[in-house]
Amino acid sequence: MHSTDSVELLARYARVSADKTFLPDEGISVARVTDATRPDAEALGAAGKPPDAVRRFTHDDAVAELRTLGAEWELGAAASAWVAGLWSASWAWRPALTGVLLARELPEHDAVPYRTSSTCRVCGTDAKPALAPTDAWYRRHTGGVPIDGDVPGYVLALEELSGRPRPVPSEYDRWVLRAVLTVLRTLPADKRYSAARAELKRLRLLDTTAVHAYGSVLEELALVGVVATAEHPGLVERWSDYVERDQRPNERVEVQAPLAWWQSSDGLREDVVREVFADFDTSEVDLDQRPTPDPKPGATIVAATAKRARALAKQSATKVPRSAGTGPASVGDVYAMRVSADRWVTLYVWSVDSSGARAYAEVEFLAGLFPEVPGPTELSDRVQPRFDGRWRYRAHSLEKAPNTRRVTQGRPAPAGDGPPPDRSPSGNAKDLRSLAAACFRELR
Repeated sequence: MHSTDSVELLARYARVSADKTFLPDEGISVARVTDATRPDAEALGAAGKPPDAVRRFTHDDAVAELRTLGAEWELGAAASAWVAGLWSASWAWRPALTGVLLARELPEHDAVPYRTSSTCRVCGTDAKPALAPTDAWYRRHTGGVPIDGDVPGYVLALEELSGRPRPVPSEYDRWVLRAVLTVLRTLPADKRYSAARAELKRLRLLDTTAVHAYGSVLEELALVGVVATAEHPGLVERWSDYVERDQRPNERVEVQAPLAWWQSSDGLREDVVREVFADFDTSEVDLDQRPTPDPKPGATIVAATAKRARALAKQSATKVPRSAGTGPASVGDVYAMRVSADRWVTLYVWSVDSSGARAYAEVEFLAGLFPEVPGPTELSDRVQPRFDGRWRYRAHSLEKAPNTRRVTQGRPAPAGDGPPPDRSPSGNAKDLRSLAAACFRELR
């Protein structure tokens, strides 16, 4: 498919997937098609990408399919696709490398679940996994490879690449590979993955400012075995069961092994670099002498998709009425916040703390989802609990949050089941848009 068509479909899916619904039987969320996004959904369906599709696997089927798809690749070809996927080709080519290594090294095994879940301790696959294939497709093109242990996700990734003409890395792709390796080799001593991720982002070695994208590159190189330690090697050196890769130095470390255990003083596994990238110059480069990117920044698939998605979102945005009243948030105010294309939630202000440099309004969701900004007479007089009981949030910048309007002032306190929480987390009011899913099952 031509990249222009891909960009349009990816951007349309971004608009549809702004609203999702949780499927309890499958344990996943899929895009919820609304009247406003139905034309996008129809375009996606016509292209074989229905936004609410579900793909079901079994553990054994997923493992067998991954083996079959991985056998189509040689390691050198997979590494070449990965390098091209750094800049000139879609990021969806990068799963070739980690996927092929998983397929090659994954041992024959029956599912061995954890005691408290159905996840396999050997490979990380659920007993009967279900995926949203269109969402997975979108995430590969805009986020990077599937997470470690997502064998069905790698099946979908390699299926997409099977039989397609493989990209040839450009000279700029080759420079980006060398630049990434240079950054990792020249970090100050004892720095961990977060510092490496920040430096890659600072240099803008991918055509994005998204932190998670640079983290994905590091996790990919770690799973391969480039960014690893002798005690926690990657797939090129040996297979490690998922239960081993899931171990971390402490609970604050968010990534899995090998990256969880690596620090800059360990250096790179240079023998792995030579084996995997045998067809490439992997020597260091002068990071201040960057060649001209090809394509130019903003013209890659990931950047063009983000730009087109913003344009579509702007076209579909409905006018939001002015806030009721004037002045900062105060006790008894009710604010409405748009959390998706046609979903609004409401928030009651319990208290305001103005003692510090910023004022924090303690808010709690009210019951009810609305297709547009509700009027005062439509508001509920009961709070909406979280899955584990009542929940409040100390929000700063409530008046400045995007798509947020004050509906009324001086409203009596709402009722709720059980006592209010003992403490409330704090943060920016705009984060309530994503936090709402914990209180409203329909948003998951």
